[in-house]
Amino acid sequence: MHGDAGDNPPGVFGTQGVPASSNKPPGLYEPISWTDNQHNFWLFGGLQGGLYGDMWKYEVATNYWTWVKGNAGVNVPGVYGTQGIPSPSNHPGGRGYGGLGWVDSLNNLWMFGGWGYDAAGQYGPLSDLWMYNISTNEWTWMKGSTQGYQLGNYGTIQVSSPGNEPGNRYEFNTGWTGENNDLWMFGGESQQVGSINLSDVWKYDLSLNEWTWMQGAAASAGYQSAVYGTQGVSSPLNTPGSRSVYCVSKDVAGKFWMFGGYYSFPTPAYNDIWMFDPALLEWTWMGGSTLPDDAGNYVALCDTLPQLLASRYENRSNWTDACGNLWTFGGVNNNSGALTDLWVHKTSTGKWIWANGSSSGNVSPVYGTQGVPDPANIPGGRSGTGTWTDSDGSLWLFGGFTFNYACKNDLWRFVPDSLCVGGNCIESQSQVSFAANDTQVCQKYCIDFFDFSLNNPTAWQWNFPGGAPSSSIDQNPASICYNLPGVYDVTLTTTSANGTSTLTLQNYITVYPTPPFPTITQVGYTLTSSSASSYQWQLNSTDIPGATNQSYTILQTGYYTVIISDANGCVNSTTLYVLISGIQEAMSDGSILIYPNPSSGSFIVEWLNPERIGTGGLMAGEVSIDVVNILGQKVFSSEESQSIGTAANFSKGVYTYKKEIYLSDVARGVYFIEIKTENIFLKKKVIITNISDEK
Repeated sequence: MHGDAGDNPPGVFGTQGVPASSNKPPGLYEPISWTDNQHNFWLFGGLQGGLYGDMWKYEVATNYWTWVKGNAGVNVPGVYGTQGIPSPSNHPGGRGYGGLGWVDSLNNLWMFGGWGYDAAGQYGPLSDLWMYNISTNEWTWMKGSTQGYQLGNYGTIQVSSPGNEPGNRYEFNTGWTGENNDLWMFGGESQQVGSINLSDVWKYDLSLNEWTWMQGAAASAGYQSAVYGTQGVSSPLNTPGSRSVYCVSKDVAGKFWMFGGYYSFPTPAYNDIWMFDPALLEWTWMGGSTLPDDAGNYVALCDTLPQLLASRYENRSNWTDACGNLWTFGGVNNNSGALTDLWVHKTSTGKWIWANGSSSGNVSPVYGTQGVPDPANIPGGRSGTGTWTDSDGSLWLFGGFTFNYACKNDLWRFVPDSLCVGGNCIESQSQVSFAANDTQVCQKYCIDFFDFSLNNPTAWQWNFPGGAPSSSIDQNPASICYNLPGVYDVTLTTTSANGTSTLTLQNYITVYPTPPFPTITQVGYTLTSSSASSYQWQLNSTDIPGATNQSYTILQTGYYTVIISDANGCVNSTTLYVLISGIQEAMSDGSILIYPNPSSGSFIVEWLNPERIGTGGLMAGEVSIDVVNILGQKVFSSEESQSIGTAANFSKGVYTYKKEIYLSDVARGVYFIEIKTENIFLKKKVIITNISDEK
């Protein structure tokens, strides 16, 4: 479609910002490529005689390239500016060797890592995160270090923190944009404990500008071997192990897929395919060999019998079609060299179909006539390309290395053959698409489902095994409740002008059991819950701020509830009524304070003389404190002379008379505390609940 047939061609940059038929990027190995939300193609950096830091845009409708940003030279240091602040002068610097790119829902282009030149012009592996705003033509340094060779800071797994950093990494392409516009990535090669391949999964939250280590081993754990488990069965123990992977896709259900890659450069390489569920944070081995450097099983082009492509890496030529199927072209096999075969993995059947190209390695390209399709045309064996998909579902490939390590700038287009591979969702199952507002819930929770089918349906039949109701004919059924724990399929059959189509997502809904009711034990004034993942204590149905530990020391009488949650976030609760021993609670009417003194088995009655009485000075004379039961019988009396003072030596203010009354003097019950003086009578009700020596 464009570019040169020769090796190592220079670029024709033209005028920055101006498209032209003669413009073309130089021949490049491992640039970063994006398809934006309007199906324009974008290309940054890459290697040929140095590392470029230029940004290019290609428009399918005109077949024109535009040099839109960056320097036309190589090995330029990055200009970072201020973190989080866009600027026309910002640019990431020359880089390549497998940096990672994403596109968010606002059509911004994101880039992480690779090997290149930092702010000081030093050459090395990078850990910086950048965002490019298409509308303003500006880069923003969002996160990470301005220097190369930075180590990761993993923090606590699944806990977001401003200080978390994945560390430097390169030679990978395992990035996905999640359903919540989060950016996800896996593994890659790194210089953190020497040269190592990683097995960690990270998520970047755009709203928080924070990384979270979500799954897998930290770099300090060293190389990790793959744990395959049972094919097709998800498990928290499964892991692809440490590897660099270049081929990824995202299916219509929001699951992440990846294929092949290598464990430690350049061997061994794999041809296994994995699926990662971002909701469960679990890997599933979906197919391929568990053995390294597998030769594959090439039966025939377009054959639906079980076939398998050879192990490979650096196959950055990969695409996701409208059905969520994964396509991959070429790459490097340790035995055959640079590959030129095109395969599609059908998500609906789990089968690979060999769609085009040769099973042999190191095949030379056949160009034919530019702009004219021909069955004989072939890009030849190559790796490290840029790739895109257009609005018609065609696959596009740019540049990369040939088997003789020459850089290319040729642009190719491949139109899938519907008779061979089903085309753009021709098979009935791929026409149907749906999603749920949540796929992991606790029992007795309800879920809403949404139809996203592409075949213009006029009727819908949903089946929800384990759900209530268990079926629906609504387009978007709401409040499907799951009362029992388990893992459940969901099936949608749609009816359109072309007939009926069905999609079943197996094990789509996971329902976790409600944890058992917690038990509360009381020792003194301390309440302790049975063990759980988290706790929240309440008093009289209101959260107690900061009371989130397993134990809580009570301060007053009331109904105490502990709400516990387990590792799945499911909750349960228990409530206990607790009386403070001795005095029900500290009481005050502004003149009398009554409060327990548990250490001595007594309570304190404290009278506050609020003001000077009259003008003749402060009250002096006899003070009487009586304890009277509800029958009016005096059970305790204290009369004594209490000289408080006179106006001559006391100023106006508050003065206190305090009396300690031992609980052994009274029984449980309702009492009234009476304070009498010559001209004051005060009375306060109190409840005595415990008369033990301990309390």
